[in-house]
Amino acid sequence: MKVLRVGPPSGRWHHRRVVLDGGPTLRLRPEDVEALGLEAGADLSEDTLRQLRSRAEAALATEMALRLLAVRLRSRRELEERLRRRRIAPEVVGGVIDRLTSEGLIDDARFARAWINSRLALRPSGGLRLRGELLRKGVAPEVIEQALREAFSETDEHQLALHVARSRARRYRAQPAEVAYRRLAGVLHRRGFSPGAIAAALRAVLGRAVVTE
Repeated sequence: MKVLRVGPPSGRWHHRRVVLDGGPTLRLRPEDVEALGLEAGADLSEDTLRQLRSRAEAALATEMALRLLAVRLRSRRELEERLRRRRIAPEVVGGVIDRLTSEGLIDDARFARAWINSRLALRPSGGLRLRGELLRKGVAPEVIEQALREAFSETDEHQLALHVARSRARRYRAQPAEVAYRRLAGVLHRRGFSPGAIAAALRAVLGRAVVTE
């Protein structure tokens, strides 16, 4: 197969379009074009063609990952899953994720801190819920624990639970006492607050605590 044309760097990612004779137009990073020695009129061996296609797929995966990261920070596993859903080859996904990690663009510790801070600001939750959310996103337990320690060294979980309890208790003023206790306890439990924080909040807001499972 022959290269018909190699375009100049263009677009946000400065990729170059490589037009092949009888094949698709591929987009590659400038350094990949140089490494493969691609130029108009060049005949491609089977090995070079395989490398070209692999590097084009990696360029596409990198662009997709960077677009996702531009929206918000994401964990390594989140990005891996999103790229694999687009049918990017697993070995290409792994290489791209490793490179972005080495460049500091993917950092699970930074992601965990940002996730916790966002949750505490927008939807106050306890450590149990935050831990579960981050585990589902593939963050390592030790990374989660460090991020939680940092967050709750500045924010008191009992005070957060009390804030949520006070804001929600207004809804249950007309309810029988036992119903109000159960519903408010359920809210705090679903938010992932510890049993101790729930009991303290219920005592402060409703006058006594109830046991939650």
